[in-house]
Amino acid sequence: MKCVLLCAGYSLDENMKLKETASSLLVIAKKPLINYVLEELEIIDEIDKIYLVTNGLYYDKFLEWEEKWPISSKLKIINDNTMAIDANLGAIGDIQYTINMENINDDLLVLSGDSYHDFSISDFITKYKEKQEVIVAGKNTEDKEILKNYGVIKEENNIVVNIQEKPNEPKGTILSLGAYIFPEEVLKMINEYLSEGYKRTYPGYFLEYLYRFRPIHVYKIAGMHYDMKSQKSLEILEETLARTFDN
Repeated sequence: MKCVLLCAGYSLDENMKLKETASSLLVIAKKPLINYVLEELEIIDEIDKIYLVTNGLYYDKFLEWEEKWPISSKLKIINDNTMAIDANLGAIGDIQYTINMENINDDLLVLSGDSYHDFSISDFITKYKEKQEVIVAGKNTEDKEILKNYGVIKEENNIVVNIQEKPNEPKGTILSLGAYIFPEEVLKMINEYLSEGYKRTYPGYFLEYLYRFRPIHVYKIAGMHYDMKSQKSLEILEETLARTFDN
């Protein structure tokens, strides 16, 4: 199994100004956010290669980070060669770019690089191996204001029956956590999806397309999930992790 870490987004501050470095490189409780997931991925035997895809603006920052924090021997940093927000490939575009550049022919774990969750990736992979079908991690919430800012899943018996990306009127209550596993044979469908002119941005759009053709399983978690959409989220995560790792 291969892994793609999506770190090619252009990070913006609260005033929508471009940040000098990627959100995934923000230091949280004494180490960069991306370190937490990489430390777990490094010890998972099923994963033999990790591709961290970033943009041309932040590429050198990630090279500096890798030199300072040499966490994983499995890691390769990929530059998608975009330099501006309006030229970005989108998350789905970056997945396809990495598949093409590295000639990936394997099951693929895809993770958002600018969020933190405390579920076990190893258990997530185990559940995938039981099903051998596309699987997405999700968390139940009744807060419609939160749901409006994420991918939203409606499921029956842990199978997706509807998925919406940032909906005004959410039909489901499962928050998509930016964690997916795709079987090898699904990878060619990403190229088909993009060649038909569908949206290249959030992976949820690809899932909207995909669930009509094959089952997508939902792996529900009960633990924490934070992303770096706001200063408040960052401060809460900083406090939580500091308390967790100081104990």
